[in-house]
Amino acid sequence: MGLRINTNISSITALRVLKQNQTKQASSLERLSTGLRINRGSDDPSGLVISEQLRSQLKALDQSISNSQNATNLLNVADAALQEVSNLLVEIQTSITFAQNTGGSTPEQIAAEQDAVDQAISAIDRIATTTRYADRPLLNGQAAYQTSGNVPDFFDDVNIKSVSFANNTFERTLDVNAQVNPQRAEIRIAGASTSATGGATIRISGARGTETIVLNGGSDQNNIAAAINSVAGHTGVFASASTGGGGTVLLRSEEFGKDQNIKIEGVSGTLTGTIQTLDDGVAGVSAGAGTYTTDQTDLTAGDAVLDRGANGSVTFEGQVFESIGRRFNILTKTAEFSFNMDPDLITSTASGTTSAGIPGPGVFSLQIANTGLSFQLNSQPIQTDKLALSINAMTSSNLGMSEIRDRIAEAEIGSAAPGSTGTMTMGGTLNSIITGNGNDLFEDPTNAARIVSSSVLQVAKVRGYLGAVTADALTPNINALSVAVESLSASLSNIRDVDFAEETSSFTRSQILFQSGIGVLASANTLPQSVLQLLGG
Repeated sequence: MGLRINTNISSITALRVLKQNQTKQASSLERLSTGLRINRGSDDPSGLVISEQLRSQLKALDQSISNSQNATNLLNVADAALQEVSNLLVEIQTSITFAQNTGGSTPEQIAAEQDAVDQAISAIDRIATTTRYADRPLLNGQAAYQTSGNVPDFFDDVNIKSVSFANNTFERTLDVNAQVNPQRAEIRIAGASTSATGGATIRISGARGTETIVLNGGSDQNNIAAAINSVAGHTGVFASASTGGGGTVLLRSEEFGKDQNIKIEGVSGTLTGTIQTLDDGVAGVSAGAGTYTTDQTDLTAGDAVLDRGANGSVTFEGQVFESIGRRFNILTKTAEFSFNMDPDLITSTASGTTSAGIPGPGVFSLQIANTGLSFQLNSQPIQTDKLALSINAMTSSNLGMSEIRDRIAEAEIGSAAPGSTGTMTMGGTLNSIITGNGNDLFEDPTNAARIVSSSVLQVAKVRGYLGAVTADALTPNINALSVAVESLSASLSNIRDVDFAEETSSFTRSQILFQSGIGVLASANTLPQSVLQLLGG
């Protein structure tokens, strides 16, 4: 064996191996203390790249779940407030029903119920203006999309639920093309009168029901219209009279749409006049532009004339939408909104038609301001990962029915202006039930009941809409994201987390080798001592 003092090869080898085992032991200690297999790029370069991408995706998904939960909490707050509004409306309805029982109640009792109604409406306004989530008003209209610019006056009750705004813009124009305007059921009686002696009995049927009317002998157009209007609340048929053209009576359904109808039948006697219906073949008939066709000359026992209304239609983004009455509900991938169209307010062109041959405005536009609620529900900055919704104002000035008026143009029934019998107003907002506002319990409890019923339905629709968003959008989104988080977390763990059993075994091995290496190094360092023995011998 060679014994060289200047170069102790055995010691150098032992030291090298000792350092390697020391590095492995330090690496195992780091992994066991951090719980991570990858602590720096040198541990696993490709694994580091993948793990960092997964970490970023997981953080975004966790925040998306939090966003969905915040949206759910917001909608729950709104729904709870609307529940109280519904309860108050039920109480108001109870008071109105009591006031209608005039035979069993005193004016003092009705006054007390009116006070209760006033307080309930005040409470509804207070709830609508004070309900907040994280200091954001929810029910006062600030959480709703707003129309900007000039909204056409033949639009009312515009309800915008969601709109897509591209490139972070704050306004969008929605272009709607009117194809066919909604139509009322209409019957016109030119030269309407009864004989001076016999009179006549007729039966009027409408969307609400049927009533029999006795017309006295010598009834003129005003008498006939007044008799029809006296039962309008039961039939849904209103009349207007004109003295022009020999005396004309125009019967119109309360609302628009194919579910509206007017039927006039002869029971006894003779109602003199030429009975005409609105031509069903004329699409999009509006005030002053309709064509009447003669169905009957005079009305005697056994005769009957029927006319029905028609729904309208519009196109939006290449899709055709039919109205329900005068209500249009528009739903596309980029926008969801609804509105009422009132053809009575549409002004025809000088020729009476547009270029498409349809009376009315043709294409009309709505400018929508981006003031609604928008939630980022996923990690990708695309429109499909966003939820846009709107909560309209729930104040008493916005609840109830849009006012329904029987507007009859002079051109429809003759040169003379319609008489007072044609001025029929129904509906109104909830605040019109407050004392002195025209629909209180003393003035018109019947119409007040209609307004409250409409308000209950309106609030219920909003609650249903919010509930659908929660159940069909937010909850499934949370569930889907949670599954994704589980899968990605498992993948990240496989790549990045340390296997404690394996690493402990490796650490123990490195520790044993390190300790034995120290002993070997000590032995190698004693070899040169053998040279002294040679010198001393």
